[in-house]
Amino acid sequence: MSISVQAVARQLAIPLEDLQRQAILAFLRDRTLFYNAERLRLCSKYGVSSLQEMDGLIYRGEVDEETILQDFQRVDFLTAELRKLEGLTKAV
Repeated sequence: MSISVQAVARQLAIPLEDLQRQAILAFLRDRTLFYNAERLRLCSKYGVSSLQEMDGLIYRGEVDEETILQDFQRVDFLTAELRKLEGLTKAV
């Protein structure tokens, strides 16, 4: 069963625009939490909390670049996505 956004707004006596805004914000927050949790999980494997700190490990030779590369690339992607989500959240 599917219900329209308009029907939900009507039943809850909420302006449609308010419901849409709240729904978008909830989605963005949910995605932000998911991406941030994955980013922190990957960083914690190396005892760091950010992409920059991962890069420092490679630069200082504390970890082999080949060993960390896949996780580094994923953290780079997640960091970029988190920046996009932050910008979208501010725009809503």
